[in-house]
Amino acid sequence: MSGALMDSSLIRQGVRFCVVGVANTLTCLAIVWGLRDGAGVPVWLASAAGYVAATVQSYFVNRSWTFGGGEAAVPVGGQMVRFVGLNVVIGGLFSALTSWMAPELGVRLASLGALVPVTVLSFLGARFFVFHKVQA
Repeated sequence: MSGALMDSSLIRQGVRFCVVGVANTLTCLAIVWGLRDGAGVPVWLASAAGYVAATVQSYFVNRSWTFGGGEAAVPVGGQMVRFVGLNVVIGGLFSALTSWMAPELGVRLASLGALVPVTVLSFLGARFFVFHKVQA
């Protein structure tokens, strides 16, 4: 029975992680487009602001909802450092995979293709490295 519960938890967390990812993407794009088109902010600055906001949102929503670790007893500091580190590694992997596949597939298809392994690795990293002490 514990195996079934673990599988259920893994699936529930995976679905929630993807929902949070979609919400983060929408937040990032809204900020980028709003700053760029609405306020004339340079693209590099608008995209950086959008990415940072989405990353902060991702941390707190994944902490409290996806992985259920919003308890006050769990310190944010160490988790946040691990989360940022994970995102730096995942961002580098996404860039490398996209660059590697782009000559054959084009940038758009390559970036979409890179999303699958990067999302899976990001979820596993979040579950077992970032939020591992707060698993139910």
